[in-house]
Amino acid sequence: MRPLARLLPLLLTLLPVTAAAQATVGVDPVARLFTATPGQTITQVLNIYNPNAATQKLRIVAYLTDMNISEVGETEFPPAGTLKESSAAWTTFTPAEIQLGGHETQQVRYTIQVPADAKPGTHWAMLMFEGQDPAAIPGKTLASFRLRVAHTMYVNVQPVRAEGSITGIFDALPKTETDLYQIAVQYANTGNAATGVQGRVELRDARGDLAATLPLELTVALPGRTVLLKSSWAGPVPKGQYSALVILNNGNKNSDILGEHVVKLPFDLKARPQTAAPAPAAAPAVGTGTGGAGGKP
Repeated sequence: MRPLARLLPLLLTLLPVTAAAQATVGVDPVARLFTATPGQTITQVLNIYNPNAATQKLRIVAYLTDMNISEVGETEFPPAGTLKESSAAWTTFTPAEIQLGGHETQQVRYTIQVPADAKPGTHWAMLMFEGQDPAAIPGKTLASFRLRVAHTMYVNVQPVRAEGSITGIFDALPKTETDLYQIAVQYANTGNAATGVQGRVELRDARGDLAATLPLELTVALPGRTVLLKSSWAGPVPKGQYSALVILNNGNKNSDILGEHVVKLPFDLKARPQTAAPAPAAAPAVGTGTGGAGGKP
């Protein structure tokens, strides 16, 4: 499905990575989208690589998780099999653990066995690759780093359909003349396929003249969920009433999704003042000390 294919880089930017500089690892490819029918078997080979020149081996453990995206765009990684759309139970992989030296690459192979009774729609899971800081010493290191990168697997079990609607348009009026007017459009994915949603807001004055066009950036809409697409409007803008026409597209080349909203600016908006470039940071004071820091794995 082409709309989802455009989304793969966006989906992957949502994966948080916590890593020490010396413990970086990569995966290629970073995502795959498969079109399948019930009962079909899918196989893929991944290249896992260590781009560092370190001589010490990096231990990497592989495991499956689910992935969910909240309405406000926060990405969550619940345990494998949590979501009803999860394909984790269909997926096996080998090996489950590898050791990588500097500039080394090894392969991991996975197989997706689509059940004969699989429901139509998009199913997905993430194959995580987690490594540890090679310099960590058990029992002595106060804080060690773990990293994880992911390969995302999407399976479109046919037939899939992209459907959705605008379920709300919300705005926040500026409180001062240099504030931004902010607008948020709520989109509900009522189809069974993950899609990319994007669009614009056309603002027209009382005469019908186009005053501004606000972009609504490409956003992931998972099936059965809602997302918010946000934009803002900066001055100079005269006060008054404006009509806002929201135009969204979820990958359907033949039709857009429309919504309307009335905007009432209580006062003129002025151009926002230009912010000066930040001054160079001062050199840190020289000192000694010890300490540790922890992070969520």
